[in-house]
Amino acid sequence: MNWDAIGAIGEVVGALAVFITLGYLAVQIRQNTKAVRASALDSSVNSVNAVRVAMFENAEVASFYTRGLENPNNLDLEERVRFRILLHTIFWAVWNLYAQAAYGGLSATTWTAQVPLVVRILDTPGGAWFWSDYRMEFEEAFRREVEKIMGEHGTSHKDSSRPSFVG
Repeated sequence: MNWDAIGAIGEVVGALAVFITLGYLAVQIRQNTKAVRASALDSSVNSVNAVRVAMFENAEVASFYTRGLENPNNLDLEERVRFRILLHTIFWAVWNLYAQAAYGGLSATTWTAQVPLVVRILDTPGGAWFWSDYRMEFEEAFRREVEKIMGEHGTSHKDSSRPSFVG
């Protein structure tokens, strides 16, 4: 065997090693991307779930939440601040899901699954108050999306024969 043949075999082996390494890296990147997406979803879901747990475990929180959605003017100043912070917490988590879906981190269906929650909250007097006064604290694209949703799904009347589930 001459040196040219050995060199050619070395190049083939090297090219094969590069190809295998690139394939391995592609698999690792794909797995890492899935893990990051799962973590982002978990974080957002946990944020909203923390609010739900607080309402379930604490009747006072559930009370000012429901009273605030009905009419925030019926809350005292402290309750109104707590109500606003509660809605901010919910909408920061929803905004996070929207942003993750918009930037490709989560599927679009993950975002569209949040539409009923957005409508349930904002289609109340307290939700409308919150969005009117605090929507500027959210990214413009998210505001446009929420306003589009409310234009499509919001109602200006309630069916009083059905209970209102706001959480």
